Amino acid sequence: MTPPHKHWRPRLLRWLGNPASRVALGMVALMVMLILVVNMLTGGLIPDPTERARHERKLALQLMSGQVAYALQTQGTSQLPQVLAQSLQKHPNILSAAVVIHDGRIISTPGHAAFWQLAPEAASTLENMRSTLSANGQPWGELQLSFAPVLPTSVLAWLRQPLVLSFLALAALGFATFQLYLRRAMVYLDPSRVVPQRVRAALDILVEGILVLDTESKVMLANRAFGTMTGDHAPLTGRSLDSLQWLMAALQKKNAPPPWHLVLQTNQPKLGLNLELDTPNGIVHTVMNCSPISDGNETTRGCLVTLSNITELHERTESLLKTMSELEASREEIRLKNEELIVLATRDPLTGCLNRRAFATESTKLIADAENNGQTVCCVMCDIDHFKRINDTYGHAGGDLILQATAKSLAGGLRPHDLLARFGGEEFCILLPNTHLTQAREITERLRAEIEAYLGQTLRDQKNVRITMSFGIEQLGVRKSNIDSVIDLADQALYYSKQNGRNRVTAYEDLLQKDSC
Repeated sequence: MTPPHKHWRPRLLRWLGNPASRVALGMVALMVMLILVVNMLTGGLIPDPTERARHERKLALQLMSGQVAYALQTQGTSQLPQVLAQSLQKHPNILSAAVVIHDGRIISTPGHAAFWQLAPEAASTLENMRSTLSANGQPWGELQLSFAPVLPTSVLAWLRQPLVLSFLALAALGFATFQLYLRRAMVYLDPSRVVPQRVRAALDILVEGILVLDTESKVMLANRAFGTMTGDHAPLTGRSLDSLQWLMAALQKKNAPPPWHLVLQTNQPKLGLNLELDTPNGIVHTVMNCSPISDGNETTRGCLVTLSNITELHERTESLLKTMSELEASREEIRLKNEELIVLATRDPLTGCLNRRAFATESTKLIADAENNGQTVCCVMCDIDHFKRINDTYGHAGGDLILQATAKSLAGGLRPHDLLARFGGEEFCILLPNTHLTQAREITERLRAEIEAYLGQTLRDQKNVRITMSFGIEQLGVRKSNIDSVIDLADQALYYSKQNGRNRVTAYEDLLQKDSC
C-alpha cells in the first residue's frame, strides 16, 4: 500500500510551485515588511512589550516596598517571609524576592540566589530590580525582586505570543486572498494560451519530450512526455530553460553552451547533442535537437527543443560492450594459458632451457633455414665437471642452483637466434647458426672462461668454490649432415675433454688429427 505522504507531497509541491502561489508569498512578505517599517517610523503601531513590563514591574516594586516597610514598623522582621511569599502569589511574574538588611542578614524566598544576577552596585534591569528600604529616615536595607524574562525563550513560547499569532493569521489570510486573486488574474497572462489547445493535445501524444521556447529562452509549452521522461513535474511555463539545474549540469559536463541560445542567435538548427541527464527520475540518456521557429520574414520567434530518450539503447550498448570486454579478457586469459602450456611443454622446468623434444623441433627448422641460406651450423655439447661431487658436497639444492646459474651464464653469452637446450642432468647442447668452426671455438672458449671465473660465486654461503665445464664441438655437414649424428660426434669431443683434464674445449677434428699422428 502506498504511504499517504506519497500522494499529498507531490500535490503540495506543485501547488507551492504554482506562479500564483509564489507571487502571493512574495506579496505577503512585502506586506509584513511594510508593517514593520511603518512601526519603526511611527514608533506606536506595534506596542513595545518591554516598556510596558518595565512600568508594571516598577509599580510592583514600589507596592512591595511599602508592604515590607509597613511590616517592619508594625511586626518587625518576623513576618517578612510571609509577606514576601504572599507577594509572589499575587504577582506570578515575580520569581523570587529578598530583603537584605545592612547587618548582613538576608530574608528571601526559596531559590532567590539562583535568580538574582545583579552585582551589589549595579543598576536595576527588567529581570532584577532593587529598592532601598528606610527606617526613621535612615537606610535600613534593600528589597530585591527577580522577574521572569519579558521576551520568550523558546520557539514554542514565541509562537504563543499574541503579536506573533496576529502576524501569522494576517500572513495566512493575506496569502489566501492574494493567491485566489492572482490565480484568476494570471489566467489572462498565461503564456501557454498562445499555443492552441489542439496543438498541445497533438504534442502530448508524442513520445519525445518537447519544449517550445520564446526568444528569451522561457518555456511557452512543455508536453506530457517531457515531464514523464525527466520526472520534473513542476510547472515550466514562464520559466527560463536555463533554470533547470540538472539540464545545465549535463551541458557543463559536455563543455557545451546551451544549444537553444545558439539557435536563437543564429536562426540555425543544432542537432544530435547526446546528453546524460541526472534528472529526478534518475540517469536518462537523451539526444537533444534544437530548431528555430521563424516567421515569414525568417525572423526568429522562438525555439523548438526535443529530447529523445535513448536510455534503453544506451544500456544495451553498455551491456554489449561489457560482454565484448569480458570475451576479450577471456581470450587473453586463454592466450596466456596457452603460452604457459607451451612453456611447460617445451621448456625445462628447472633451467628454462629448451627440453630435448622442443630442441629437436627447433633444430630441424634452424638447420633447414641455414641450408636454404647457404649457412654453416655448429653444434656444441657441454657438461659441468664433477657435478656428482657438487651434489654430494652441497646437496641437491646447491646442485640446482649451479644448474640454473649455468643455464643463465650460457644463455647470456649466446645470440638471440642461437639454441640452448638441457639434454639431461648436467649436460647442455648448443646450436650456433651461421657460425664456422673457428668462430664456434671462440664463442665456446669465452663461455668456458666465464663459467670458470664466476659460476662458483653462485654458492654465496661457500667460499673458494671452483666450478668448470668441458665442451665438445662439431660442424654440421663436414662429416655428418644428420643432427643426431653431429650431436654424437660433438659428444665424443666432449668426452675427450673430460678424459684430458676437463675445463677445456675440444673440436671433433682435433681427435682425428691426434689419431693420424
